[in-house]
Amino acid sequence: MDTNHIRTQRKGQSARQAMMISGLNTIYRNNSSTHNIQSKQRTEPRIYFLDITLDEINQQFPKIHTIIERGRLRPKGTEIFFVTTKLEHFIFADNAIYEIRTDGQRHDNDTTLYEYHPIDGATTTIEVTPNVPILLDESYYTIQSNEETTKYRSVISSRHIVTRRVKMVVKTHYNSMNAFVFILNEDENTVLDFYMTTENGVNITRDKSIMESTVADKGNDDRLTRTCKEDIISFIDHFKLCS
Repeated sequence: MDTNHIRTQRKGQSARQAMMISGLNTIYRNNSSTHNIQSKQRTEPRIYFLDITLDEINQQFPKIHTIIERGRLRPKGTEIFFVTTKLEHFIFADNAIYEIRTDGQRHDNDTTLYEYHPIDGATTTIEVTPNVPILLDESYYTIQSNEETTKYRSVISSRHIVTRRVKMVVKTHYNSMNAFVFILNEDENTVLDFYMTTENGVNITRDKSIMESTVADKGNDDRLTRTCKEDIISFIDHFKLCS
């Protein structure tokens, strides 16, 4: 009998509690998906803010950027935000999407071409707080490099566009699984897109019989974990996105 999934009962904890906590691993963690996201073999699911337009974000972005910089530059140990930026190069062709990456740690700054394969997923509208609706899009791209396949090395469509953009990823903790993402133009003065991502904040089951026996708010069929929703609310508050 495989008992690797059974959590040890701790002092002061009933057998029922131990069993319920053990079950949380199945419900709240999709370890293979998280591994694929962190190893850059697939992209994260995205969370969109339904009541905030792109025009509104662009109007507010100078103020938001100031808030981010002030939080990022606080003395070490008191930072509010951890920010990474990356200049991305994409080829949008008739038949596929490709990303061009240059690895400075490899010999002669080798350039690798990555092909993105779309995988359709569920979309769910959720209210994280009253009057704050979001759209959870569980679609994603799997990513395959030209070192793994030769099928497209010479078949990129002649009808294509090469674009460069800056991806700004903002986290409230260095190793946080949740992030606020701004996609900016190359000059970093216009927001092209904005959303949140999560590496492990999506519940992987919607079975009510399981959810009701293991989740404190019984019958709640939300697709997001509590931690993910708390981070969404935190970013909304920090960036003053809702009045």
